[in-house]
Amino acid sequence: MWFQDLFNYDFRRTEQCIIPYATQQGEISFCAYNTGVGWRNIIEKMHMTATLTKWYEEHGRHEIFAGGKKVALESVEHSLKLNPEHVHAAANDTLDKLGIAKTARDEKFPRPRSPPKANRLKMTA
Repeated sequence: MWFQDLFNYDFRRTEQCIIPYATQQGEISFCAYNTGVGWRNIIEKMHMTATLTKWYEEHGRHEIFAGGKKVALESVEHSLKLNPEHVHAAANDTLDKLGIAKTARDEKFPRPRSPPKANRLKMTA
């Protein structure tokens, strides 16, 4: 069944809707809950705990860590142990040598592959 809005709402289709949706008031069909006379708005407003403004008044706003702001940390000590052999190992370029894409972007926009060295010499000669 396609999604219905108030413009193309059909009571017969809503009666035939077999997708159950659980609410605090009980079970209702998905079609009736999301469209119709606004059951979703009615039920959500009945069980709303607080508006955003009211929540901020009672609990305050949390600090936002974005835009290059420094984050105050109690300590910068950590227990991470690095394996020196792995740290100094060469990068794994197996997929690059085989010409296999490593990311979805590489699959969508493949990089131009350079011809083998033997062919390059023939092309320049």
